[in-house]
Amino acid sequence: MAHQHEDIIKDFREAMAKLVPLAPKEIQQEARQLADDIEANPSSTVEQIVQALVYIGKKEFPYRKAYEELCAGDEEARLQKLVLAKLDDAVKEKMESVVKYGVHILDFVQSSQYELALNADERSIVDREIAAAHDVLNRQCDERAVARKGTYETLVAMWTETAARIQSMIDVLKGMAERNEQYTSDILARVATFEAGWSMIEPDPTEEDVQKDIAYWSEVLSEDGNADDSDAS
Repeated sequence: MAHQHEDIIKDFREAMAKLVPLAPKEIQQEARQLADDIEANPSSTVEQIVQALVYIGKKEFPYRKAYEELCAGDEEARLQKLVLAKLDDAVKEKMESVVKYGVHILDFVQSSQYELALNADERSIVDREIAAAHDVLNRQCDERAVARKGTYETLVAMWTETAARIQSMIDVLKGMAERNEQYTSDILARVATFEAGWSMIEPDPTEEDVQKDIAYWSEVLSEDGNADDSDAS
């Protein structure tokens, strides 16, 4: 019998499959165990699954960001080159007629024009080659990261510190919710959004975004406080 929250559990499984290969084995094992426990328990709630996604996502964050930074750069160009090299002439010609204008192949396959330009069989071939190219690039990235282990570990340390700063800033914002109950629910809603960003399936919280909220609410609270002082006088 399918779990009542099968869809979000599926999201959890898919996110686990995308854990960066160089994430510590204990994080990967803990993620699998959490997913297994949640799926085995028919009473598992959406809140528990979301908490698990946030818990693992926060742990994996510095390893994923380090991995992405080490492998960033020409990856999109290399993927496109790998895919085009594997296509037969007819399909390749259709793809090149679009990408030659600067449209990346990954953007094209997600557009409405993709289904108009290629039939189902051709799209299946392209999708298969994109998946295969991702596998090749992942292996190359693994090799690059292993070869530059010192650099990778330095990046992990840097992103670990970044994660700590972001969380500290979120905590500052949370503390601001106590300064005026008129704005408490609004501030806590933003805090919840940033906290949810640690999830494996949500956009990462950033220092810039949290700082913008801190600056905004500092101004609102300051203006409100000045207005109260003025009224009192």
